Amino acid sequence: MKLNFLQGVSWRPVVSYFFLMVIFFALLQLYAAKKLSVLGALLIILPLSVLLAWLLYRRVIGPLNEIIAAARDMARGNLDRELHLCTPDEIGELARSINEMARQLRETIAMITEEKNRVRAILNSMADGVIALDRDGRVLLVNPVVEEIFDLREEACLGKKILGVIRNYDLERLLSRTLESQNSTSEEIKILGAGSEPRFFRLQATPLKSCHGETGGVVVVLRDITERKKLEQMRTEFVANVSHELRTPLTSIKGFLETLLDGAIDDPGTSRHFLEIISQETERLTRLVDELLNLSKIEERRVVHRWQRVNLEDIISRVVSLFRPRAGEKSLTLILEVSRDLPAVYGDPDMLAQVLINLLDNAVKYTPPRGSITIRAMVRGDQLRVEVEDTGIGIPAESLPRVFERFYRVDKARSRELGGYGIGLAIVKHIIRAHGGKIDVQSTPGKGSLFFFTLPLAENVSG
Repeated sequence: MKLNFLQGVSWRPVVSYFFLMVIFFALLQLYAAKKLSVLGALLIILPLSVLLAWLLYRRVIGPLNEIIAAARDMARGNLDRELHLCTPDEIGELARSINEMARQLRETIAMITEEKNRVRAILNSMADGVIALDRDGRVLLVNPVVEEIFDLREEACLGKKILGVIRNYDLERLLSRTLESQNSTSEEIKILGAGSEPRFFRLQATPLKSCHGETGGVVVVLRDITERKKLEQMRTEFVANVSHELRTPLTSIKGFLETLLDGAIDDPGTSRHFLEIISQETERLTRLVDELLNLSKIEERRVVHRWQRVNLEDIISRVVSLFRPRAGEKSLTLILEVSRDLPAVYGDPDMLAQVLINLLDNAVKYTPPRGSITIRAMVRGDQLRVEVEDTGIGIPAESLPRVFERFYRVDKARSRELGGYGIGLAIVKHIIRAHGGKIDVQSTPGKGSLFFFTLPLAENVSG
């Protein structure tokens, strides 16, 4: 039978202690035989005791104290501490085992830290918002998208109930239902974020479970679908507006044709009058279809631009000269304020002329007689700014954000009377954006409107 318990035992300290015990035993025997006095025994035992104490301290107590101190440092998180005990005995083996344990802990913690940083980087780079809750519905983490949407900080909301962070009962109800049922849940909700307008989100809530299958919380992903909702609304409005704009002239044409077929064609005067109206309605349909096609081409970037250096002063002068007769018919004053030596811009001259034509056309339409229209052009920093200001009827504040939408008209009856379809400003917006510029409007009802756009100077545009 093998003595397994003797394997790995260091015999050097055992032999040392054995010889010391033999010496003490021999002294006791000499003293018992009265061959050694008490003083002599003390003189021999004292150095041997000191030697024994020194051996115990050096081989046992000292290394154990060092191991205890190192263990305390490691417990505080200092895993770089190492024991330099190279003795071949059990204490040396214990020191080497502790060093190996510390090395493995360092590697494990490094792997966990790396994995945590990787997960955090993924969460931070996501375009969707992520919120994690524990089993009690308290916030564990939020990513930067959630912080931006709801204007909050992760540190301020950790450990709080979700309703105290985001005041939305639909969200709280969804998360509570997911925690209770332990089933994935999906729903669309409306949330008031940091801005004034509500935002729509598609929520996907997934329960978390521990390695033992216990409830561990829930993770919810918030996908912002506000733009999609707006596009759906715009598409619905677009179809309705196009249908209405097409139905009106088609109904008129159909009515007059039926009247002519019923016998009115035999009356030359009546038939000519009806045919003139049919011709006007046909031209109106043609203009509407042409504008829709132009808008579609511009939006889909199917327009071939003739990019070149453009002297905008020449384009402004040419467009203004086209509108002087119409302005004169309404006794409107056209004022031109263009800075001298206006720098060139890089763009399509025909497209930029169309922008000015649309803006001036609206200004002439909606400015009462004896009003004024001012066209300005100046340099602002590294941009060229063009303004078209009128003293017309103005635009209400609630309509300003929508004036550049397709088919949007402030006064539908008046716009239809003046021949407007609500497409011109949408075309203007896309042309300016294609040139790398911005367009906006300021208006006061009853006092007039100011449309202005900016374009980058030619020297600031590459290519």
